[in-house]
Amino acid sequence: MRKPDLIIDSNERGSLYESVKKKALKAGLNINHQPLVVGDYLLGAACVEAKSVSDLIQSAYSNHLWRQLENLDANYQRFFVVVHGSIAQHIKLIKQRTGKTLPVTKIHSNFLGILARIMSDFECQVFYTPQLSEAATFIIKLHDKLHKPASKHGALAIRRVSTNDVRLDLLLSIPGIGRELAERLLETCGSIEEMMYPEALKKVKGLGDKRRQLIIEVLTKEEPVHIQRQVKR
Repeated sequence: MRKPDLIIDSNERGSLYESVKKKALKAGLNINHQPLVVGDYLLGAACVEAKSVSDLIQSAYSNHLWRQLENLDANYQRFFVVVHGSIAQHIKLIKQRTGKTLPVTKIHSNFLGILARIMSDFECQVFYTPQLSEAATFIIKLHDKLHKPASKHGALAIRRVSTNDVRLDLLLSIPGIGRELAERLLETCGSIEEMMYPEALKKVKGLGDKRRQLIIEVLTKEEPVHIQRQVKR
């Protein structure tokens, strides 16, 4: 069976791109270059945004990172952030550009805070490695895993969530809805019934258009709801 194409944003350049391309060809993957609305690598239904440590920190300070993540959330039901490089490399780069030596402890703390915000505010999975080659390998492995059938103890087992609140259990059964977002939905909307209305869901922080639409379909459609993960182009 032919593996699905690895789609790479047509604007993607640099060392990570070259490493991903090399490893993809070695793994027998066909590469397809397309202009993506947001994100760098499209792995079927999921998207990967890749950044160096320096790019991540600077884009967080400029707020560009948060706009990117909002766009990823609006266009994809599942997305990942892959970060490569080191704090030392970032500090060295800043010194070369500005002549200033940044405090390691403070920068490291800020870096961890950025990662924590990404995962908490957007319920996005983050992979970090100091090695660029490992980041490229991870992207190829992720593409492979996302296109394999779920194992007996994999995705099906993950969805067997049981809490003391049946409403939470219902929300947690919807793909892309984690515990924190489910609690936020209930806190903001007040009831499952209220979540049937777009106006109510628009008030929920961190809930993008795709997941908002999916929640409404799950709660209101009379026929089975099949997950169609498509990307706006």
